[in-house]
Amino acid sequence: MQTWRLTEKKTRKYEAAERLGLLPRLQEWGWAGLSAKDAGRIGACMRTHGRSRVPEDRS
Repeated sequence: MQTWRLTEKKTRKYEAAERLGLLPRLQEWGWAGLSAKDAGRIGACMRTHGRSRVPEDRS
């Protein structure tokens, strides 16, 4: 039996949708059910919350 895991990026997308209150609509209609405005809000939320993480050392 295979266990599916979401990638880190997809996990952050779902977390952002949940923070914005879009998760019920997302679960009912999928990503195609979101407006461009809502998708942009999710992207912006991912970006702002992604910056608060500790950056990796790229040396």
